[in-house]
Amino acid sequence: MTQMPEHVRTAIERLMIDYCYNVDALEDMDRFLSIFTEDAVTDMTAIGLPMMNNRAELKQFFDGVFATMSHHFHFISNFRPESWDGKVGSMHAYVIGMGHARDGNSVAVQVRYRMECIETADGWKCRHYTITPMMPLPGSLTEIHGDN
Repeated sequence: MTQMPEHVRTAIERLMIDYCYNVDALEDMDRFLSIFTEDAVTDMTAIGLPMMNNRAELKQFFDGVFATMSHHFHFISNFRPESWDGKVGSMHAYVIGMGHARDGNSVAVQVRYRMECIETADGWKCRHYTITPMMPLPGSLTEIHGDN
């Protein structure tokens, strides 16, 4: 692996942070989706949530999340470059995510995000996003998001 240039590392870190801020806002779907390529794959199967194969599927799932949740909070840290081939960069980070649903249910997870990103004419975008658990998952995760 070629060492990831600092400007690429910074761009991907910012993308990961923007994801957290955008999902925590629980509004402005266009801003949320803007960090992804049109054909972005999002794999949440390791935490019992769906695989999504493009922005349209991502929108459908997160429309449900935004409608179901009253509060979200994500804390992201421990950014670590994973690979860089001169065009595609991947990085992972640890995340503590918390949420409160409108029905009173709550969820807290400790997971790892992995984003594979490319630079486009519109800036850096995520083309593959994966979530894997770092700690056992609570049952409330699928109770809240299982039907989305």
